[in-house]
Amino acid sequence: MFQRLTVIFILSFLASHSLHVSARTWCVADPSASDAQLQTNLDYLCGILPEAYCVIIGPGGPCYEPNTVANHASVMMNEYYKLNGATEKACDFNHSGRIVDTNPSYGGCSFT
Repeated sequence: MFQRLTVIFILSFLASHSLHVSARTWCVADPSASDAQLQTNLDYLCGILPEAYCVIIGPGGPCYEPNTVANHASVMMNEYYKLNGATEKACDFNHSGRIVDTNPSYGGCSFT
């Protein structure tokens, strides 16, 4: 009986863990958002988040390249999204954010 319960526990753990991993999401700039809106998001986020967050999108930072408003906004919007519970509301940014289930990390830039 104990062995059967152990197997059931292990299988349920593995099933729930794999569901959790596949359910990971990230917040990125919506491709239809204007650069002006995304720059507004950046200005807002760099004003409310600790400076260390904005350093990663500055020159020499791991997420500086590509040096585009959309890329920098995606990085910062995702940081805010994660810090605020990864909810739809935390990724809205006046309809300029989009929740994705594919990790947008690249090179040395890690989206957590």
